[in-house]
Amino acid sequence: MEKFDVLIIGSGIAGLTVAEEIRKEDSNLSIGILSNEKILPYYRLKLPYYIYNPIDEKFFIKPENWFKDSNVKIYLNSPVIEVDFDHKIIFLSDKKIGYKKLVIASGAKPYNGDDVVDIRARDNVFSLRTYEDLIRLKEIIPRVSEVAIIGAGLLGIELASTLEGKSVFLIEIAERLLTKQLDEVGALLFEEEIRRRGINVIFNSKVERIEKTNNKLVIFLSNNKEILSDIVIFSAGVVPNTDFVNDKRILSPRKGIGVDTRMQTSIEDVFACGDVAYLDNQNPGTWAFAVESGKVVGKNILGQNIEYQRKPIPYFLKAFGMEIVSAGNIIDVKESNLFECLNKEKMVYKKFVLKNKKLIGYLLINDTKTHSQISKFLGQEVNLKWIEKYLEIK
Repeated sequence: MEKFDVLIIGSGIAGLTVAEEIRKEDSNLSIGILSNEKILPYYRLKLPYYIYNPIDEKFFIKPENWFKDSNVKIYLNSPVIEVDFDHKIIFLSDKKIGYKKLVIASGAKPYNGDDVVDIRARDNVFSLRTYEDLIRLKEIIPRVSEVAIIGAGLLGIELASTLEGKSVFLIEIAERLLTKQLDEVGALLFEEEIRRRGINVIFNSKVERIEKTNNKLVIFLSNNKEILSDIVIFSAGVVPNTDFVNDKRILSPRKGIGVDTRMQTSIEDVFACGDVAYLDNQNPGTWAFAVESGKVVGKNILGQNIEYQRKPIPYFLKAFGMEIVSAGNIIDVKESNLFECLNKEKMVYKKFVLKNKKLIGYLLINDTKTHSQISKFLGQEVNLKWIEKYLEIK
């Protein structure tokens, strides 16, 4: 039986960051990575772009030679069946692998509507989370004219933007766009542009049932509307990938892996990071968190006793010719001071939220170049001169 000093379940950016962080300071620890995927690790956030574009080297996070040069062994197409935490053994379908320290970075899987999709409609219902999903969509998208996207979150909107030119329905359960990332002004501005581009946006609508009739899918909504479409793409949230974990000691109430600020679980020598790791029963589900939590795990495996620093994680979106950056608290603004600037002609909107003179949140639409400078002031005191400088629309 093979055995590694560090064994990582999951080949996304969180797991890769752990390996990279260890190799910065230690070339001797043996590292293994177990991947569900058939191909090398790739940029999940770029999946919509590659629906219409050929897959190239920029799709992959690391070139193949990186794993050899870094002495990191990666097992492709190797889903984990079970973990024996007491004996430190991982069970795959065809082998067992031992470890000294384990990192669970298995990510999350999308909700795909199993509870609402009729079996006859299943072949025309998709998600976009993996390479396999991408290949299926690359094949079918050129052959269809109508697409319904369930969920108008960041990925759903990127998908709609990618498919602009087709008849696209964007179906959202909330009453407006991006309730976590935009305020009402920003959401309305963005919605107007999306509708101008020909996207059909439907709010306050839950999917009750999807059936197939005469080669079309019929989507029955909670507001008694019915939508016809060639295919449906679900983009309505994810759940942690923890099917292989049967140990209640480390499962959070949301079925993720519970961790402390060191990304350590309640089981000795077992860490978690990325989309599967739940700190105080929460996971932001962002690329930034995956990277930062992976760094914390890597450093702690090296014995550095590092804690994850909680800080507002920015959200980024480029879609329909618009750029959005949102960070901190811009929604719950009671007892806060608001500074806003809107130019509808230029489609530019800026908002800063201050509480006790400290910047607690900001929103930038179509004027995002100063984001990296502004982000450094989150949680810091700022004065009126600073606000005027960054609020100005040029």
